[in-house]
Amino acid sequence: MQHASNIDLKRSGLPGLCLWAALTAATAAAQVSVPKVSITPSQVTTTELARTVLVQPAQLEARLNPGMSTTTLTFTLLSPITTEVYLKSQDRRLIVRLPDAPVRLTAHMTQPVSVLVMEPHAGQLSVLNRSGDVIGTVPYRVESAKLVNQNLSLNYSPGGARLGLNYSVSGVPASIFDPRWSASANVSLKTDSGQLGGGVSVNLSW
Repeated sequence: MQHASNIDLKRSGLPGLCLWAALTAATAAAQVSVPKVSITPSQVTTTELARTVLVQPAQLEARLNPGMSTTTLTFTLLSPITTEVYLKSQDRRLIVRLPDAPVRLTAHMTQPVSVLVMEPHAGQLSVLNRSGDVIGTVPYRVESAKLVNQNLSLNYSPGGARLGLNYSVSGVPASIFDPRWSASANVSLKTDSGQLGGGVSVNLSW
């Protein structure tokens, strides 16, 4: 490399300049050290045997939407340790997807879980550890779709000495093409004279 630095650039001209640049680059490349790379295998997180599990919410409740016969219930499981649990249902109307596959829970991290309800009913879903012990339960209740909405109100006016009772009902449409209807009735009583009054109304829109 010492001879490369003593090249007379004036005499050698452009070829000498190119030769000098090539030798300089080769010298610099030879001095570059390649860092040593080591790969450490990732650690495998082991699971422990669960003795308890927290279910949130404590009870699942749902109502079918108009025109629907099934619905999905979603809840979360939380464990203080990293573990695996299983979901078991004794009711054929509640479907657990992949019932033989474990649900892996990471310590102190909520894990969402969903199950399918085939028709309205109430029951209980069990959470088991890998030893088959029941460590948690998930009570649930699913009701049919509403057909009507109802409202009842009672009011009293001391200044007017009047007591009133109102009741109203309206249909829940199953389709966007269904007409909307509602009806209401009210009864009033004059407390000072005993006079009764009231009325009925019906509304229909489409």
